[in-house]
This record gives sequence, C-alpha cells and structure tokens, in this order.
Amino acid sequence: MTMRKIITFGSGLKMVLVPNNSVRSVSIGIFVGAGTEYETNREAGISHLIEHMVFKGTTTRSAFDIANETDSIGAVLNAYTSKSHTCFYTTSLDTHMEKCFDVLTDLYLNPKFDPEDLENERKVVFEEINESEDQPDDVCLEILLSERFAGHPLGVPILGYKDQLSALDSNDLRDYMSRRYAPSNTVVAFAGNITEESCTALVNKYLESKLSRVSSTREHTHHEAKASYVSRQMPISQAHIAMAFPAFEYADERAYLVNLMNAVFASEMSSRLFQSIRERLGLCYTISGSSSVYEKNGAYIIYTATSPENTEKAISAIKDEINILLEKGITDEELQKGKEQLKTSLVLGQESSSAMMRAFGRYACIMGELYDTDRILEIIDSATTESIKDVCKHIFTTDKVTLAIVSGNPPKNALELLK
Repeated sequence: MTMRKIITFGSGLKMVLVPNNSVRSVSIGIFVGAGTEYETNREAGISHLIEHMVFKGTTTRSAFDIANETDSIGAVLNAYTSKSHTCFYTTSLDTHMEKCFDVLTDLYLNPKFDPEDLENERKVVFEEINESEDQPDDVCLEILLSERFAGHPLGVPILGYKDQLSALDSNDLRDYMSRRYAPSNTVVAFAGNITEESCTALVNKYLESKLSRVSSTREHTHHEAKASYVSRQMPISQAHIAMAFPAFEYADERAYLVNLMNAVFASEMSSRLFQSIRERLGLCYTISGSSSVYEKNGAYIIYTATSPENTEKAISAIKDEINILLEKGITDEELQKGKEQLKTSLVLGQESSSAMMRAFGRYACIMGELYDTDRILEIIDSATTESIKDVCKHIFTTDKVTLAIVSGNPPKNALELLK
C-alpha cells in the first residue's frame, strides 16, 4: 500500500503522495513558491496576475478548451495566490486523474500570455481590486497588514496595485515565471485514491521530462513591528476593527499552541470573546481570532465590527479579556475542549482528498518537508495550561500591537485603549 511520502526528482521537483484508498476521488495541486513575498516593488501583484493569465490559454489549448475539458469530466479546476505561494488544483474521479494532470501541467508549462488577453484580464483584476475596496472588512484587514508589515513584502496586497499592474507586459510575466516557476521551487501533491507508481509515471510523462527552468532565490526576512494605528474613513454604518499581535513563524511548533489558545479565546461560539463581546455585551454580530503564519513572520489577528458609538467600548472590552487571559490563563476544562476541537478538525480534514492535497502541498512548498499530522497531534496533546499562558505572554504585547479601524469617523486615540 502506498504510504504518505515526499519524493524529489532529478530536476529538484518534489512530489507529495497522500493516499486514501477508501475514496474514489483524486485531488492534484501544483504549488509554486510565487507570491507577494517574492515580488519586487515594480512587480507587486504579478503572482496573482499570472494565476489569472494561465487560464486565458496555452500554446495548445484555448481558454474555452481549458474550462470545457475539465467541465466535461465533472472535475473542479481552480487556483489561488497567497503571500507565500500559488496553487493550481483539480479534484475529480480517480478515473480522470491523467486528464486533470495533463491540463494542470499545460497551464504550468505553456501559458500563452497573449497581449490582448492580458489587457482584458488586467481589467478583471482591477474589478477584483474594486470589489475588495468596497468591502470594509477587507479594507480593514488589508490596511492592518500593510501597516503591520510596512516596508516588507508581506505588507503588499496579494492583488497588487493598479499602477504597477498597468505597467506590466507579457514579457514581464514570462520573466517572472522563468525565475519562480522552476522545478526546485515547485511541489506536485496527489491525494486520494492513488498509487505511487501511477503518480510517478504521470509526473515523468507530463512534467519532469519537460522541465528546464532554473530558480532564483530570495531570502525571507523577519519584520519587527512597533505599536501603531491606521484608519480609513468610509461612508458605512459600522466601525470595523482589527488588531494584530506578534505570533510565530511557520516552522515554530508554538504556532499550533496559538491555534489551541484561539479555539478557547476567539474562534468558537463558546469562546471567551464571543461570549463576552457579543453574547454578554451585545456589541457585535461578528468577532473572531485567527493566526497568520509565514516563513519568518507571524501575526495573531482579532477582528470585529460594531456601531461607531461603541468603537471604544468594544476595544476596551477586548483589552479586558486579554488582560484576564494574561493574568489567569485558561482552565483545564477549556484546554481539554480546545484540544478536542483542534484534533477533530485535523482528523476530519484527513477524510477530504482536497483538504489533504492543500495541507501537504502547502507545507512541502514552504518547508520542503512532509506534513506530519501525528506530530501535530502530539503537540496538541502535550499542551498544558502553563504552555498556553507562555504563548499568550509572547503574543499580547501592547508595545508591538497594530490597530486598524475603518468607519465613517475613526477615533484618533484608539491605540491608547490597548496600551
């Protein structure tokens, strides 16, 4: 029986296998180390633009052919761009695995980048930017990260900026792709009803034998943030509030303890922030916490939205809950509940071929190693109330907090409420 493993080919290309022979589906992802962390100022948004453009046609397929060939076999074909990587993926019946891989590798190897198509797709991306700028929650989180990582590539929006995107031509896309879309910078992940033999054969036939690109490297750097406040005025009926605290980088195992703390503090309906800010005080409809992890950086983010007149009250209430967490930590009962929530999420995710493809492919792309779910379960199981308290002390430092507010009339002194 095929085991979970990672295999490196002669070109430097990595293949990840996550078999589950109890299903009849196969998910395939091609992960590339191409995202905002690798873009120069002039290239801001180019990774995302390329993600769009490969679907506009290759040297052998039109845009309609790409869509029609996968639609005709009932397969899902899509892609996304993050701060650290780009992923092109399919999910289909196991009988259509080769057709899906054929299409995916064609997108990866042979995009046409027709200048006329580029002009049209650039307009589509501009509309995507416009749509995001009309969403106050998106704006709030975007200006939060821009302020948090000011001067660092992580502070640049994934969608980029219109001015820089307007200046890019097809040659710029080809040049960037020749540097980033290289075998040593690429991972192919297979999950579902697969065998090592069939996957190896497909990679050799459609990808390994055709690779010649040489990757360029760019060092990741740590960004040290200071306490700061940023606001944006918009004609809206609520105040959108987000705050970012320092957290752990991708390889730091304490990042999993942050997720455990978050389950207790901010991510579930029984969490402290939900029960306090929404249920007891009635200050919001939505409140949540989340952790963003990168190769050399991390951020723990709390977001909510409230009536403008309750802005300061909501911030103060969140601060009060943070102080209680720092002073008293979490209880044994809360710790056990958080552990069960995280372990259930992790285990249930393994029943989805697409979820496994994304988890294992992303980890191999960023870390170059096999994602170890058993090790993660061990970290969760071994967590104590004291280890969670230590993590909280690292995160909730007010001299490094970033606050962002979007509303009709953002307050000027809001940061003082968090100090």
